[in-house]
Amino acid sequence: MEVCLAQLASVIDDPDASLQKADDAVSEAVCRGADLIVFPEQFATGWDPGSIRHAEGDDGPIISGWRRIAEEYGAWIAGSHREVSDGGVRNTTLLIDPDGTLKGRYAKIHLFTPGGEGEQYTAGDTFVICDVAGIRVGCAICYDLRFPELFRRYADRGAECMIVPAAWPCSRLDHFHLFARARAVENQFYLAAVCATGRTPVDTYCGGSCIVDPTGEVISRAGDGEALISAPISSDQIQQVREAFPMQRDLRRDIYMDRTSYNRE
Repeated sequence: MEVCLAQLASVIDDPDASLQKADDAVSEAVCRGADLIVFPEQFATGWDPGSIRHAEGDDGPIISGWRRIAEEYGAWIAGSHREVSDGGVRNTTLLIDPDGTLKGRYAKIHLFTPGGEGEQYTAGDTFVICDVAGIRVGCAICYDLRFPELFRRYADRGAECMIVPAAWPCSRLDHFHLFARARAVENQFYLAAVCATGRTPVDTYCGGSCIVDPTGEVISRAGDGEALISAPISSDQIQQVREAFPMQRDLRRDIYMDRTSYNRE
């Protein structure tokens, strides 16, 4: 499976213009052989933890736009938007198959409280894994990268590649790369993290999107401007890495999950 990260600048608060950029990017990515194209966090509107403008349900124009693009180009799309749900507005990534069918939705579990995201958005509580061109793909979003427990649970559920749409600012970009490599190597799976780029009313973003292999090596990385980067994802390599270095087998889940093992003195 070939994954492509579309490191693009959103057209702020203009979903139609942003989706036109997405259309052009998918057209180019498919010509390059991509099976799955992943866009940054809240790409259709631009990331803003304080705004719920353009939030919509499944029949809204943003979701319809993502589905049309997937079907038109026959590709898997991971598109992020502001979703209206029964519990409130959620920061959600959609996984859409080449027929334009919604196959999975992941609502961000860890809301970015330093930026006030929890004041406008409702946290998700569900893991999402989809079979994409023979690879089990899981999803997290941006701030989730700081919480290794989430990625361990995905590994336990059989995820082979994690996609992470993000809007990680220039000021903390070193952390973005540190966490991306750590989450990949400690779980021995691929991690593809796509970051926003450009200046917005919220912050300044420097891209740096990256694809990391199961050994923690960065196999593709973007600069600070708009770019499409891609890399192949191989189940065979995951198996080879895990057989050569069987840390998953050595993990003491019995200790970690048994609360009686804590010393309360």
